[in-house]
Amino acid sequence: MNLSAIHRAAMLLALALGTATLARAQTAPVVAAPYYSAEQALQGLYTHHLPPLARDFQRQSDRLVDAATQYCKGQLDLPALRAQWQGTLMSWEALSTPSVGPLVARRSQRQIDFWPTRPALLRRSMDKKPSTLADMERVGTPAKGFPALELLMQRWATQPPAADACRFGELVAQGIAAEASALDAAFTPLVTRGWQDEPEAATAALAEWVNQWLAGLERLRWAHIEKPITTHQTTGKAATGEPVPYARLNRDTSLRDWRAQWHSLYTQGRLPPGTPPPAAGQALVPMEALLMGRGQLALAARWGRALDQVDAGVGRLTPDSSESELLAVTKSMKAVTVLFQNEVAAALDVPLGFSDADGD
Repeated sequence: MNLSAIHRAAMLLALALGTATLARAQTAPVVAAPYYSAEQALQGLYTHHLPPLARDFQRQSDRLVDAATQYCKGQLDLPALRAQWQGTLMSWEALSTPSVGPLVARRSQRQIDFWPTRPALLRRSMDKKPSTLADMERVGTPAKGFPALELLMQRWATQPPAADACRFGELVAQGIAAEASALDAAFTPLVTRGWQDEPEAATAALAEWVNQWLAGLERLRWAHIEKPITTHQTTGKAATGEPVPYARLNRDTSLRDWRAQWHSLYTQGRLPPGTPPPAAGQALVPMEALLMGRGQLALAARWGRALDQVDAGVGRLTPDSSESELLAVTKSMKAVTVLFQNEVAAALDVPLGFSDADGD
């Protein structure tokens, strides 16, 4: 082989190697993830993510009060009131899953979404005929909030309420709106809080978020889906045809509620597929991005796949899904819990523990 032939062969080989390298670079891009401090993670959560959700919850709650008032005046039908109740519930779940910051400090879950409702307490509370929100302070939380109003609407579907009963429903709606207003006010100063000047508070707040994310997942998995099913099965009530006592009385509403809770957890846990990690301080920093910023790329990938598996399972559910289908989804949620407990929390350098809100 002469020198020119050798030269041409070398050039062709170099070109081929360069093309292969370019192809690999195009199919397996390296994502640069910034390191996020606790302060920057909290800016994403409390400046960019939660305040708009608090404002939306307040708007929806005000609309619920208007809807209840119009219903009691005969100016709105019950399906419209139920639709607004459902919309307000979805905005509440978006804000309160997981419960952090003011939601924990105010024990908001207990105040307006205590479950299960106590029908006997509800009847006794209505018999007292409260007429103002001040009167409602003497009503126990199991007779107030979203579950109580849903139970009232279920009764009203078969028997239109008397004036006193309808007034009680209005006061329940006003109580939800009052809590929404207080939460919005409590989140407002956090928008501009200088976390960088409070390193100890920032570390504690980050630990709260991480722990409460897990508590929110377990509340959805165990308290809202798995426990009602297993209790129903073990008590023998399944054989009698009685419905499973989920937190929401209507299966369609239950599914919407579960999806709202999961969507909030998924948003805070997973980067949108194909989206690069956000710039520090500019947007919510999901936990996947925190892992990537700490160099835990393999764990971040496994974390994303585990979340995606749950997301796909939740997306396949319908109001008619069987108990076995629901339990299959909770099994994938449990896998996320185990991964979180065994690896993710440690990678984020956050100790796992319990908070005052875990039992709400």
